[in-house]
Amino acid sequence: MNRASDRPGERRAGQGAPDPVSPAMIPMLLAGLVVGFASTYFLLWWALVVVLAVLLGAFAWVWKGRDKDAATGAVVGTLLGFVGVILLALFRGAL
Repeated sequence: MNRASDRPGERRAGQGAPDPVSPAMIPMLLAGLVVGFASTYFLLWWALVVVLAVLLGAFAWVWKGRDKDAATGAVVGTLLGFVGVILLALFRGAL
């Protein structure tokens, strides 16, 4: 029982199941996509204020000790929605 793989409670790199993802991450990711897309579509560059608000809200969410995965999903979704609409506007020549 001297090897690291024999010790209880320890996991070597590449072995075992990964840590589970929070069930709130997917809904927050989708909500972030909707918020990012809709705010950018209607507000264009003013949507950066919405993105900043989501970032601050996610930071506060994690600071309070709540689910980090859900906050990450909201931030990533919002940024993806924002960047997606900006790229769409650039490719269509609207900007």
